[in-house]
Amino acid sequence: MGIFCQINLKQPPEGVYHGGDHVSGVVKYAVDEPMEVEKITVSLKGIGRVILRKKAGKHNKRFDGREVYVDTDHILPEGNCTLHGNYEIPFSFRLPEKIPSSIEYTKCHSPYRVKCYIKYYVRLKFEKPGWFTFDNHFRKKLTVASPVAPEMSMEPIIYGERSQLLQLFSSKTSTLIMKAEILNSVIPKGGKIQIKSEIQNDTNIVVNSVKIQLMEVIKVKARGHEEVKFYDEIPECESKTGTIQSEATQIMPIDIIVPDNRISLQNSEIISRNFVVKITVDLPMPHRDVVLEIPVQIGDYYERDNLSPDLPDKNWMSRVGDVGAASTSAADDPPPTYWEAMGEGKKDDESSTDDDSDDEKKRKS
Repeated sequence: MGIFCQINLKQPPEGVYHGGDHVSGVVKYAVDEPMEVEKITVSLKGIGRVILRKKAGKHNKRFDGREVYVDTDHILPEGNCTLHGNYEIPFSFRLPEKIPSSIEYTKCHSPYRVKCYIKYYVRLKFEKPGWFTFDNHFRKKLTVASPVAPEMSMEPIIYGERSQLLQLFSSKTSTLIMKAEILNSVIPKGGKIQIKSEIQNDTNIVVNSVKIQLMEVIKVKARGHEEVKFYDEIPECESKTGTIQSEATQIMPIDIIVPDNRISLQNSEIISRNFVVKITVDLPMPHRDVVLEIPVQIGDYYERDNLSPDLPDKNWMSRVGDVGAASTSAADDPPPTYWEAMGEGKKDDESSTDDDSDDEKKRKS
């Protein structure tokens, strides 16, 4: 005996959802032998999780953070009955306006190890009567990329850094001065970061080089621990200049084309993602390099107009014909995987339960 299930989504352009979008499609399932169920639920779930481990001597301390962004359940009228045959059920939800984008991130940087994610999915769940029976559940993942709300200046702004270098046998003050003017700190996806930089080398030291990098900055906040930052280089967004002679000034325009797949992440208390342009002046030993960081936001930003009214609580049709009758509004998805066909509902993350949002409900009740 088994349940065979497909969750077909009406895909948005580029297969990516945004805050406020409708999530609609059709669920098709077939039961080859009579099966009793107490409840059938179609849900839209959105959850966030941070698992932060910190090495402390010979032991590791673990800190967790959890959030729920959307948790909408619709109970189908077929519940508390015996199922047998083919079923096709349309569904329609709407994502909240202000939700974070999807992300999966892992990093090891002593003394920390972090694993975090924000994920969204549609779930179909069959609850069966009896103490020693297992519920069947099936999932279909969504990718969400929410627009950014500008938090930085969209007008030109100047950043600077000054470093005094110790020089033996010299009474002169040796100073290295960095100035950088960014024209706009909020950059659209695939857009260009434009910076006018000036490095004034008022020392008798020759600067080895100047390195420019676009860095991704992930911040995580787990319960019981302060916020932790992780920096990652974006290899296709870096460049390097030559030497700067002593008592010389280098004026250099910086143009960086940002990748389409890099966007800032907002609307979460446990995970955020932003970016900095890091300008590093490489000095000879024993002097310490001088670093200037310029923060930027990346992503499309707009205000949504003429939102559709809230959907009613029930928008379902029961038993509409056989599973072979394809819905014209649903995308043609591939056949279910082995795990889906066997009703095991393979977990997306081995460290989590089937539904973290369901766990949150139980803790609150």
